[in-house]
Amino acid sequence: MIIGLVVLVVVAVLGLGSVVGYYVWKIKRGEGDDILNKLNETKKPVSAILDSTRKDLETSDDPILGNPKAELVIVEFIDFKCPNSKAADQIIKKVAQKYWNKVKVIVRDFPTESIYPGSSELALLSSCAQNQGKYWALHDIFFANQDTLPLKLSELDTKNLLGQAGVDFAQVQKCLNGSQVKTEINRDYATGFKYGVSGTPTFFINGQKVEGVITFEAWEKFLGRL
Repeated sequence: MIIGLVVLVVVAVLGLGSVVGYYVWKIKRGEGDDILNKLNETKKPVSAILDSTRKDLETSDDPILGNPKAELVIVEFIDFKCPNSKAADQIIKKVAQKYWNKVKVIVRDFPTESIYPGSSELALLSSCAQNQGKYWALHDIFFANQDTLPLKLSELDTKNLLGQAGVDFAQVQKCLNGSQVKTEINRDYATGFKYGVSGTPTFFINGQKVEGVITFEAWEKFLGRL
């Protein structure tokens, strides 16, 4: 009985892995229509696994683009110091602008200090800026200045960057002294790690993982028939 149960679990996990791998291959080829069909076809056999994944990934308190009530939800894990995250940023904004009524994009942090020192600091600052309704302004400034950002921001650097975004420095200091913002970033990172994020950007499209920069043309083919 126990052996049979173990076999069923292994088969289910392997089946999900093959489905995810298939989508990754398809979207990289730009075959978005086929991805949409397969997503619809495979909801039943892997729905329990995907529903559990989506509950963890699709948060209600992280920054969003698009339609908050859209059925298609894209969760993106980013690192402000990662060049690929910067490249994907302009594309996903264009996608959200064109298909704003069809998609909801949730942005979460995955700062990889071992590769990009100082990335956690930027994630913390952006989260504090969100409390002031200035997340996207600071988000854009971080990416615009990515090539010139120091490994560690001085107080003057921080004031200048926050000032450009219209973020109050004193309020950010209070925010950083609290535990809530650190818990938020740690939660994002832990969730990403749990679901196999190893680099940025990584996308989860209704729970299905796709890694790396996806071209606008690939997104168009995927979203065009929704």
